[in-house]
Amino acid sequence: MPALTPETLRQRVRARLREQRTLIERLLRRRELVAGSLFMRWGDCGKKGCVCQTGQKHGPYYVLSRRSGGRGGFTYLDKAQATEARSLVKAHRDYKADLRQLKKVNEQLVALLRQYQEATGRRGDRRVGMPPHPRA
Repeated sequence: MPALTPETLRQRVRARLREQRTLIERLLRRRELVAGSLFMRWGDCGKKGCVCQTGQKHGPYYVLSRRSGGRGGFTYLDKAQATEARSLVKAHRDYKADLRQLKKVNEQLVALLRQYQEATGRRGDRRVGMPPHPRA
């Protein structure tokens, strides 16, 4: 693969910086989110003669599962709360995905800046008081 020109590298750095800025703005706009999972469950009550004994279960029950401080917990929600929780759980997943993307963009930026430094010549390899190193 041929070496990239300094101008091409500058353009790529600027593109990554724009992407980085967009991701950071999106991350800062996310205010409400919930780390957890939302699921539905159905149950049997075990009472003789109940409809659940014929195969039709009770429910659905909406359950929000969360971990906090290393401890798990469940919260039962009504249908309206479950709808809101679903969007908050999705917002948290989107937030985590944006953080992963930001990390990737930052790693790309570091690599591009290193390539740019190499492409423009090493200016920091001279020591104070030492004659310049002859380039081959």
